[in-house]
Amino acid sequence: MPISTSSFEDKRDNIYSEYDNAELYDQEVMTFPGLTCQVAEGLLKRLGGGVAEKLRVVEGIGWQATITEVAEGVEVDFRAHDELLDDLLRRFEEMAERAANAS
Repeated sequence: MPISTSSFEDKRDNIYSEYDNAELYDQEVMTFPGLTCQVAEGLLKRLGGGVAEKLRVVEGIGWQATITEVAEGVEVDFRAHDELLDDLLRRFEEMAERAANAS
């Protein structure tokens, strides 16, 4: 669970347990030219994620993104609950395009 998500240490911690079921997750890997790991992490945090591994893994409720530096920018491996993936990708792509154009 991401560090930005509180834990009550009681039955409320299991409310979102269906999002922990890997079978319900879809995966999409995308490359974002011109982005750095720092910028990608910042954008994912703006989408509600918490840093699980600095400049590498950001997690939110129902999704996880793994950032890898590549020659042309970054590659992001999105794993999200099937109901969240399309919206997550669309929002991240829009933010990444604006960030790449601003630099």
